[in-house]
Amino acid sequence: MTQLLQITTTPIKYEMQVERARLEIRQKFQPEGTVSHKNAQLNLEATNTRVQLDTYEMRRSLGFASPKDLVADAAQKGRENITEKTREYTDIGRQMSETYNGTTIADIYRQKMLEQPSSYTAFLPNGGTQISWIPAGLNTDYQEGYLDHSWNVTPPTMDYVPGSFHVEILQYPSINVEYLGGPHYVPPSAAPDYVAPEG
Repeated sequence: MTQLLQITTTPIKYEMQVERARLEIRQKFQPEGTVSHKNAQLNLEATNTRVQLDTYEMRRSLGFASPKDLVADAAQKGRENITEKTREYTDIGRQMSETYNGTTIADIYRQKMLEQPSSYTAFLPNGGTQISWIPAGLNTDYQEGYLDHSWNVTPPTMDYVPGSFHVEILQYPSINVEYLGGPHYVPPSAAPDYVAPEG
């Protein structure tokens, strides 16, 4: 049996390129840092014991008075002198009113002149010294130190690159059918090389 058909097929031919998606990260790997610090401080303030001596009364008894005291003493002595003279003149007036008993005015003044002022003994200085004192002290002031770190870190930069898929057709598929036989005539007698059978 003779094969009359010849079938030839051509397959498809293509080229495919695939690129995966990727994430690109860029980062500065040298961070910058600053350090600041302050030393601790301890401040001490000491005060010595203080003794206070008040010799005011002693100096006043010796006559070393302040102007204020001198004015006050003069005023006090003036009041005492006025009181004493008032009493003295009152006493003289009373004695003069009693001259009827034989006492004369001359006798009254003679008696006053013979009277001696009363005296007293005073020990100088007669004022003591007042002593007071303030105890010693120690004040402390402590200031804490610190150490501070400051870092400047650059954040990373991220870039997303999407993937890609590329197909290039280099050859399309095809089917080629070729007839190897000759033509068929219907009726067969129509063929140009037809030979009628004998009989």
